[in-house]
This record gives sequence, C-alpha cells and structure tokens, in this order.
Amino acid sequence: MAGDKDQKTHDPTDKRLDDARAKGDVAQSPEVRHVFGFVGMLIATGSVGTIAFARLGTALARLWGNAEAVPLGPVGTHALIRSLCGVIGATLLPLFASLIGCALLGGVFQARPMVIWSRIAPRWSKLSPIAGAKRLFGMRALVEFAKTLAKLIGVGTIAGLALRPFVGGFETLVGLDPIAIGTVAGGVVAQLVRSVAILVGAIALFDFVYQRRTWLAKMRMSLQEIKDEHKQQEGDPKIKAKIRQIGMQRARRRMMAAVPDASVVITNPTHFAVALKYDHNRGSAPIVVAKGTDAIALKIREVATAAGVPLVENRPLARALYASAEIDRPIPVEHYAAVAEVIGYVLRLARARR
Repeated sequence: MAGDKDQKTHDPTDKRLDDARAKGDVAQSPEVRHVFGFVGMLIATGSVGTIAFARLGTALARLWGNAEAVPLGPVGTHALIRSLCGVIGATLLPLFASLIGCALLGGVFQARPMVIWSRIAPRWSKLSPIAGAKRLFGMRALVEFAKTLAKLIGVGTIAGLALRPFVGGFETLVGLDPIAIGTVAGGVVAQLVRSVAILVGAIALFDFVYQRRTWLAKMRMSLQEIKDEHKQQEGDPKIKAKIRQIGMQRARRRMMAAVPDASVVITNPTHFAVALKYDHNRGSAPIVVAKGTDAIALKIREVATAAGVPLVENRPLARALYASAEIDRPIPVEHYAAVAEVIGYVLRLARARR
C-alpha cells in the first residue's frame, strides 16, 4: 500500500500546474519558436522586405548619383555617415521588428507571458561540470540530438528539392543588372523559406504535443502528494475534527447552563428533550434554550429535574420541535398553538401549587 501511494499515477491538480507555471516550469517547444521565426523571415522576404529594400536602393542610387556634390571634409563625412546610418536603420528596423515580434509570439503562443526572477538569478549549480555532463549525456539531450539531426536532414532535403527548379536558370543571371539579380534571388529565397517553413511547422506540431505530454507526465502526482496538498488547502482533517468537537462541547456546556432557567422541558419521553423559556412579561414567543437526543436528552432531563423545571411528555411535539427549532431562537410559528397549551398547563400547575 505504501508503494502505491508513492507511485505518481494521478493527474496533476490545478494548484500543482499553477505552482509550476509560477516557477517558470511550462511546456515549451523550441520548434514552435522556430516556426514563428520562419514566419518573420517570410514577412521580411515578402512585401515588407521588398518595400524596405526598394527604398534602400532608391536612397543609395540617389546618393551615388550625387557623389560629386558630397564634400569629403570632416563635416561632410560625418553628415554622409549619419545619412547612411539613417537610411540603413530605417530599412532594417521593420525587418528586425518583424523577426523579434514573431520570436516573442512563439513564446507567448505556448504560455502566458510572465517574469520569473528566480530563473533570471544566477545559479552556481549550472557551473558544475557534473551537472553539465548530465545535461549533455542525459536522455533528454539524446532525444534533442536525434530530433535536431532528423530536422537537419529533412531541412537539407527540402531545401535541395526547392532549389532544384532554379538551378538551371542560374547561368542566365550572368550579365543581368543588380536589380534583376536581386529580384530573382528574392524569389528563390522566398520559395526556399516557404518550403522549409512547412517542414518545420510539421515538426513543431509533433514536438509541441511531445513536450506537452512529457511535461504533464513529469507533473503527475502520487496519492500521498494529493493528500498533502489537500491538507494544505483545506487544513488537516484531524485538526478540523478536533476544533469541531471542542466547539460542540462548548456549545453543549452553554446549553446545559441555560436549562435551569427554562420554563418547561418537552420530552419524548426518553429519546428527545426540548427546553423552552417563556417570559410572560415580554409576551414574545418561547425561546428554545436546549435540545438533544438520547444521552443529551437524558442530561437535559436530569439538569431540569434538579433545578425544578417541569417536564411535560408530548412525543409528537418534542420530535417536531427538535427537527425544526433552533437553539436561542423562537419556536416556529406552526407550533405556537401546541406550545401555548403546554405553557398554559405549566402555568396552571404552578398556580395550583402556590
């Protein structure tokens, strides 16, 4: 039985998953980030890249055409460098923005963004050669190596197949102007990136499922861990039962202390007992000061007898009051008539004694 409790065969609870996410332990597939990286490359080689490089070419052609008008002194050289840096920066900024944005989306797609300071803080254990050897030669590293090798072979094959239709036309590029060569090269690169992106997307889908299943398997819990977590959230059942027992004992003592002040105790006669207090001067409904069954009912009768509180046997009324009335609360309206008869009988009995 102890071995069964220690086996991690149960699905992780929501709290365990939330705690793991708070520590930065989430299912992450690097292949998904690669897919988003290729999407960024497609954007860079697509319309955004075409427009950006067209603007760069126009600016450089304008600068080259007016080269004789540029002074080569210190002031003119600084102005030329600033102009070149501005043109190149304006050209490359949207390209880098698309690449960086897609790379960030690759991480956000798999898990919500968060800052884990404990992961940022330096750890001396990462500098340990033994720990590094375990990471390099462990099962996870072996799986990653096999996956990388298979991906490299697949990417090389797809790249070769994608470039094969263009190989025969490369010789026609000789003698063409740079703009024509750039157009052809841009088409070749776009086709190559699209073909490789499809392959990487398929690999990413498989890897995402694999990483998710592996992470959930690592998060599995044993029966003892589930019990311990439940105790932390809800409290120890033994402690809660002890607190509940102490509360019931205190409530019972207060209830017994109020029995001597009762006006009457209605009994079953042995299984139920309900003590009522009626204040004739206030004119309000009788108050239930104590009630109980079996041993508690016997104790109520003993305390009432010792205090001189009259006992009235009425089996249906005793059962009904015990089931519907609450301690320190007036009796329910539907029992007013029956209780009034009992109170009247007790008052007449008291007058007859006097």
